[in-house]
Amino acid sequence: QLPICIDDTRALLLGPLTVEPPFRSRGVGRKLLDRALNDARAKGHRLVLLVGDEAYYSRVGFKPVPKGRATMPGPVDYSRLLVAELVEGAFTDVSGLIRPDWSLAK
Repeated sequence: QLPICIDDTRALLLGPLTVEPPFRSRGVGRKLLDRALNDARAKGHRLVLLVGDEAYYSRVGFKPVPKGRATMPGPVDYSRLLVAELVEGAFTDVSGLIRPDWSLAK
């Protein structure tokens, strides 16, 4: 997880996540996601973003970022930009450029 800001709002960027073929369909990916989100929540984070497949990540609460609400430097498929609110309503008024938050990086 990389600390980021969306404009001035702090968040985390998750990814990439992959499970080796012999371990797929055993719930390993779901456990990794649950762990990452629970750890983020426990540390007081309110938002997590990632670029991934909505059908897969929606199972743990990720939703598409509305078009134009957040931009990333470099090429990105914005139809795959997803956000999970760890606190209800945390993304409501958030928009802007996604950039590293070096103040939280370790």
